[in-house]
Amino acid sequence: MRVLSRRRVLAFGLGGAALLGLGGGLSWLTMGYRVGPDDVPVALSTKEMAVVRALVDCLFPAEGAFPSGVALGVHQRIDEEVWSSPAPVQSDLKAAIQLLEHLPPAYGYPGRLSSLPSEQRLACFLDLLAAGPQTVARAAQALKQLSHLFYYAADEAWGAIGYDGPWVSTARPPPSSQAYSAAVAARRST
Repeated sequence: MRVLSRRRVLAFGLGGAALLGLGGGLSWLTMGYRVGPDDVPVALSTKEMAVVRALVDCLFPAEGAFPSGVALGVHQRIDEEVWSSPAPVQSDLKAAIQLLEHLPPAYGYPGRLSSLPSEQRLACFLDLLAAGPQTVARAAQALKQLSHLFYYAADEAWGAIGYDGPWVSTARPPPSSQAYSAAVAARRST
């Protein structure tokens, strides 16, 4: 029978603690992400869709005649844009989402971007946009621009800004939009 020394027991204990710490760190990066029942991520992962949804939620809350960005499906439109983009652009946008999600503790915020309360999330996002290094500011700017583009392009937002709509009588979505709609329908049916 082999007797364990104090040194060996201590080494096993420290090794086990390190593994638990690593597991906790990995779960912090990947766990706890949910999207709404009508949200269907196609190009984005569930995590990335949840982060984009949280960002849209704080940028465009329902106020007066303005509908919320989540109600307009701005996050779903961003997923469509990522889906229809070339692979390098997809990769950059996904990296930007991941970067913004996990940077808040470096700026003094107590958690991931998507887990912060809405007002704190907005303050954090504005800090990342204004005070971050150039890479962070560009990542934040890209997501802000996409969000604004798709919010104000939604028919339901036009009345609040006094726009009576385009002069084209019948909208003709591009083929990529039609293919994306088919992809969403196929995922919903499974």
